[in-house]
Amino acid sequence: MIRVMILSYTEKGGQLNDRIGAGLRAQGDVALSFRYGEEFRDTGGVLAQEWRRTSAFVFVGAAGIAVRHIAPLLQSKALDPAVLVADENGAYVIPILSGHVGGGTALADRVAGLLGAQAVITTATDTEKRFAVDLFAVKNHLLIHDLSSVKKITSVLLKDKEITVHTGLPIEGTIPAGVRAAGASDADGLWDDVGPDTDVLRSGEGPDADGLRCGVEPDAAVLRDSESPDMGVLRCGGVIFASGEEAVCRLLPRPYVVGIGCRKGKSADAMAQLLDQVCGRYGIDETRIAALASIDAKKEEEGIWELSRRLCVPYEVFTAQELAQIPDEVHGSEFVRRTVGVDNVCERSALCLARRYGRGTAADAGYRLIVEKQAQDGVTVAVAEYHPKCYQW
Repeated sequence: MIRVMILSYTEKGGQLNDRIGAGLRAQGDVALSFRYGEEFRDTGGVLAQEWRRTSAFVFVGAAGIAVRHIAPLLQSKALDPAVLVADENGAYVIPILSGHVGGGTALADRVAGLLGAQAVITTATDTEKRFAVDLFAVKNHLLIHDLSSVKKITSVLLKDKEITVHTGLPIEGTIPAGVRAAGASDADGLWDDVGPDTDVLRSGEGPDADGLRCGVEPDAAVLRDSESPDMGVLRCGGVIFASGEEAVCRLLPRPYVVGIGCRKGKSADAMAQLLDQVCGRYGIDETRIAALASIDAKKEEEGIWELSRRLCVPYEVFTAQELAQIPDEVHGSEFVRRTVGVDNVCERSALCLARRYGRGTAADAGYRLIVEKQAQDGVTVAVAEYHPKCYQW
């Protein structure tokens, strides 16, 4: 689920605005239609207001309008929302900012599908049909340790050179062109003091086989200590893409899901204050949070959307019926049940999303609640931890 703001400047553009908004809402997203002269008269002002809490912006009109107005707001590819431009005739949709990490390319494909338009993609890995490390990270809820390393790995792939993947978990699917699973000899360039038996890697029936699994075997969890930080990355389920000494990109697990409940209109500052306290008290690194979750009654809660943007993580919601299906014991409230239809929001939503991300059940330790409901000033927070069995190409 994403929060999209659509801006248009003419009557014809307004009609396209309505089509895009209706299509995205039908797909479960929050879509806000802003027409010049009706919902806004100052593009810069409305962008400054919405920039901090919106996943993506779609401009219907000239690309120059978008470029001029977003320029003062840009920070980095890790923080900026996606920005797309569509022409008034609905012929083309062009992502111009945050195509991968921000989801702009995927959204362009979706909007083009709604309009019967052509998505114009200019990202090098997409046009050259190369593997994209940042897309892999987003898909598998992994944290990119150093964004500059993505550029280095991408440069290697675009030169038709090969990269090697080292991983602490299996990866399912067809291994992409230009990527190969690590072998025993590859490990020497990454860490020291690792015995040869620990370098056994599963590789299915061949490098291109469906269902490929490559990764350090389960016994690697009990390896003797190594001074190398890369060994720690793999031991905790991380992924390393490397090309000799030219480039190394490390992806770290984000094993935490935060469930949130709140009174209507609570600010992101109030939520962040409680979350900071909880993370400090329980030793949780906020950069390792994978997502926020709540009930669908809070789907449009601006404070939660702003918090998700601050943390650079997705925000997902569930119906009361979905939350009620969680079998785990929670701290239920009859008042909450009467209000939203389920006895607990923060714990159940955290567990519900952790179960999805872990692709497992509580019985097989796919997920668990690690911080029970914490409440402060109309906000409740709970944290679940999940452990995926594998990643996906």
